[in-house]
Parts: sequence; C-alpha cells; structure tokens
Amino acid sequence: MFKTILVPLDLTDKHGPALDRAAEIAKPAGGEVLLLHVIEEIAGLPPAEDRSFYQRLERKADDHLGRAGQQVAGHGVAWRKKILLGNRAREIIRHAADEGADLIVLTAPRFDANNPAAGWGSMSWRLSLLAPCPVLLVK
Repeated sequence: MFKTILVPLDLTDKHGPALDRAAEIAKPAGGEVLLLHVIEEIAGLPPAEDRSFYQRLERKADDHLGRAGQQVAGHGVAWRKKILLGNRAREIIRHAADEGADLIVLTAPRFDANNPAAGWGSMSWRLSLLAPCPVLLVK
C-alpha cells in the first residue's frame, strides 16, 4: 500500500517513534523510507557567500540522518537520505511530489490543553495542509 514513505527530520532526537512507524508501514509492502532534512537558507546569506557555514550544517545533518537510517534498517527496511537547502515546508512538499511519496510520516507537537492553538503554526500542521499525499502525525 505505502511503498515510498517520506520522513522529514530536524536535528533533534525526538523522532524515534515516527521512524519506527514509518518502517513498520513500509515493511509489509517492501517499501522504503526516505529521510529528508532541509537546511533553512538564511535570508541575506546565500550559500556561496558562507559556504563553510552551510557545509558544517550539511555534515551534521548527514550524520544525523545516518543514525536515523540505522534505526529504520533495524526493522529490515530499505532507506535513503537527502539533504536540501531552502524553505523547509516548500522543499518537503516539493520533494514528496518529486519522489512520488505515498505517505509523509512526521513528529507532531503534543497537544497543550492550556494553549490549544500552539501547534497551529508547526511544521506538521503546515505539511498536513499542503502535502500532495496522506500525512501521518506521530506523537
């Protein structure tokens, strides 16, 4: 059913449950998990101007995605990684369409009863509205 599952990640360690769910969903169909990190381009600081800054971020992201990929591989599921530069939401949506993703799995912020509107501006909220495919939010 879901053969190509995109998992956008930031550089935190909170995504373990989302990685596990993505692998569990991909495995029965013989699918793969695409791990994606988007380095947000800083307005006024083009990549060519401070190449070393962006290269450091790319190395850190590559290491992080490699560790996440090992978690996916532990489930016996194929995985790939990609690092892009640009606006996070736009690049995630574009990459999902380009790769023909069947599903996006991502970590969602926990609901805060004292501030129910807090998650409305989150990346998970934006992607759930704009994605070209179904989105699974994992808490």
